[in-house]
Amino acid sequence: MSGISRITKKLVPSLQHIDGAIIMVNASDPQLSTITLFESAVSDIGNFMVINKCDKVNEDEAQILANKFTAREPILSSLKTGRGLEEIKTRLNLMSGKILVAGIFNSGKTSLINALTGECNPVDNLPGTTLEFSEHRYSDKITLVDSIGQIIDISKPLMVSIDLTGCKTTGEKIFGCLYEDLSGLAASISGAVPDIEKAVEVIRNRVDLAGGKVVICGAGASALVAMEMAGQAQETGLPVMVFTNNFSMAQPISFAKGFGEDEMELARYCARAVNPNDVAIAVSASGGTGFVFTFLEIAQKIGAATIAITENRDTPLGEAADIVIKSDAKPEGPSSSKVQIAHLAIGHALILTLADIRGVDAEKSINFMLSSRIRNKRMGIK
Repeated sequence: MSGISRITKKLVPSLQHIDGAIIMVNASDPQLSTITLFESAVSDIGNFMVINKCDKVNEDEAQILANKFTAREPILSSLKTGRGLEEIKTRLNLMSGKILVAGIFNSGKTSLINALTGECNPVDNLPGTTLEFSEHRYSDKITLVDSIGQIIDISKPLMVSIDLTGCKTTGEKIFGCLYEDLSGLAASISGAVPDIEKAVEVIRNRVDLAGGKVVICGAGASALVAMEMAGQAQETGLPVMVFTNNFSMAQPISFAKGFGEDEMELARYCARAVNPNDVAIAVSASGGTGFVFTFLEIAQKIGAATIAITENRDTPLGEAADIVIKSDAKPEGPSSSKVQIAHLAIGHALILTLADIRGVDAEKSINFMLSSRIRNKRMGIK
């Protein structure tokens, strides 16, 4: 069956004898480019689409999203309220065999299986709650197959969503990588700009009118984005602090191993710098990095304005944010390569727009960057 092997865990497990599919779409964060890939993956078997979490959007927004898939006649659903469940059962009963439940994480795949089978499989709004394919008996003729909420095409280098198929020379491959990064940034612009505007206004008011500051937090690759934003803020006179788990100043291992991401005290430590008049900015591609979203949750309880920069809106990070600046850079794959480029650009646009509105010109900016020495003891004196 062509395409089905693209829906995988980290590598390609054996997925044989899949007879049909249900494509789950998250109404509050549909990620249309990724859904297109899921559609392609199951195009040669019987399938239908469910737009879930319609309770999180208004009816007009749900209908606009449904109209993008008119040919599919998608089912508008809310597994939380039970909306659409009977129609799902009706369409499912026309199928037989092993039916794959596919879609991005947090779209409700496992919740649908629980609703249909009466089982109590674990669900959460954290990305990666389901980490393996599993079978669940629905009826004598139908077995539902739960799946991973991520697409990986192992033909692409390091699974980074960059397709170098057809690139023969080194130069062509380099051009392909740069062009893919550019395309990820371009895809993020229209959705991100309105929320960057909101963030600029909030930060300006909190800093200039309420005497607050900006506190930025990130982990791993997102830590580099946070540090870059803080560096540019410092250069433009914006009061800023930055906190990360980033051990990569010495070694890049925090990128791969995620040191400290599940450490509660790290979140508390970062949040101790936040006051009610401040703005807390958290950067996380997944939206599920533990100490980062917990930092934002604590900051929100303190009374600070909270801003998330992320690829995934319907996550703990998104729920803790007053403003979500969402990129749309990664149609598939676990790597943050294209997302990081988009988030760096978003941070750059946010800080420089703020500087311009606050009247920071080149001369003022240079003054913020000039060294300013203070008296110090002679070396060797303790």
